[in-house]
Amino acid sequence: MTVENKQPRQQEAYIHDYDGALTEQIIAGRTADIHAAFFLPYLRAGMNLLDCGCGPGTITVGLAQTVSPGNVAGIDLEESQLELARENAAKLGLTNVKFESGSGYELPYQDNLFDAVFSHAMLEHIHDPLAVVKQIHRVLKPGGLIGIRCVDLAATLIAPAGPTLERAYDIWLKYRQHCGGAPFLGRRLRALLREAGFAKTIGSASSETWGTPQMTKSMMSVLTAEFTGPKIAATATQMGWADQAQMDKATSALSDWGNHADAFMAIVWCEAVGWKE
Repeated sequence: MTVENKQPRQQEAYIHDYDGALTEQIIAGRTADIHAAFFLPYLRAGMNLLDCGCGPGTITVGLAQTVSPGNVAGIDLEESQLELARENAAKLGLTNVKFESGSGYELPYQDNLFDAVFSHAMLEHIHDPLAVVKQIHRVLKPGGLIGIRCVDLAATLIAPAGPTLERAYDIWLKYRQHCGGAPFLGRRLRALLREAGFAKTIGSASSETWGTPQMTKSMMSVLTAEFTGPKIAATATQMGWADQAQMDKATSALSDWGNHADAFMAIVWCEAVGWKE
């Protein structure tokens, strides 16, 4: 896949639809056991923890179970996601977790409050991730730890590929950057922590794959729904990245890929843990 990394960041907006296929089929299925696996070994019972950008709380509830009887706060800007998070916690009977509205740029907490802070798939969507990590550093106690996980889309593997599918991928990257995101942030997580004041850091990476007919067709439906949705389609034509005919060809290429007998896709997640002195 070719990589375009020169688009100006003109605004900051969440690129997905909160009631869209990606949220319902992928984000809602995330768990702490898988998506916070790099962070769980450092947690212990009794910790006071913050999940920054908690979304529907499916990871947060697992963190709450891990640190119980410690308390967990999950914050997000989207009220519909917070309502889902509260429902997920209630289904599990958890009483040590709360969800509230808040911005990572201005965390509504006092200094030196939390033993640990976690953030998953949020920092790559915003134009100033360093500002958020500095806020996290502020609310952590001395000796507290941060765990962050971000995708790095330069390492995406898609097969079988071709020029039209590669063009669709380039449009997808441009759109993420246009919305203020940083799709190649993952490789810089250790640097980001150091710049925010974390002296000791550990980096790692893991992959997420789609390699069965059921999985690739499911991902194809997600990508097609997003690519033909009003956000990407309208922006691509308005910005001159592609005309409608090219967008239609790209959508057809996504469908061909998802239905191909040999279809495969993998993305790389980069992770980092840091400690506040």
